[in-house]
Amino acid sequence: MRFFVTEDERKSIGSTAFIEFQKGEYDGNCWHIDSICMDDDVFGELHLRRFFSMVLPQFDYYGITQVSKLEFEKLKETAVNFSNDVCECIKELEGWIGENGDKDILFTICGM
Repeated sequence: MRFFVTEDERKSIGSTAFIEFQKGEYDGNCWHIDSICMDDDVFGELHLRRFFSMVLPQFDYYGITQVSKLEFEKLKETAVNFSNDVCECIKELEGWIGENGDKDILFTICGM
């Protein structure tokens, strides 16, 4: 992956300065083994705080944001006009969602 690392890779780096993306609804815990994570610096370089805030009114950089199927469709549409890197990032995220795509809440963003 270009923009994300696995939870095992994040652990080996030894840092928690990452945004975690969890499959499905938030269950009260962080750092799931099947999560993917994005370094906070990469998150900033891609301007994802602004991007997510444009589409997800509930986006909380410091908290928990659950993303529905409909919202993810809006993210994909908006990414096309935002930047090529964000478009590629969203495609990576879509590939990771995989079989989870039939649930109402596709993923949860666990912020800083």
